[in-house]
Amino acid sequence: MRFQKSIRIAPGFRINLSKSGVGVSLGPKGLKVGVDAKGRRYSSVGIPGTGISQRNYSKPDADGHTPQEYQRALGVGVLIGIAIFVVLIVIAMASQH
Repeated sequence: MRFQKSIRIAPGFRINLSKSGVGVSLGPKGLKVGVDAKGRRYSSVGIPGTGISQRNYSKPDADGHTPQEYQRALGVGVLIGIAIFVVLIVIAMASQH
């Protein structure tokens, strides 16, 4: 069984939740690049609204970076992105009053 839920943070930027953990993706509908919950980098091409897509994973780094290193960096990046998003919402709400 497969589970995946995407949360749109900004246009073209999503946090992806799955049984394996948290990943991120960037790009318009039908064309994405990202890092999955296991730290693997990928690109994806699909036909929006059909469920038809193809995901291609990148080869391991020539620098020898492990998926765990990318996962840690991804976690920090996601937290920073969420913090910026929350700050922007607070500023927008404050400016309305």
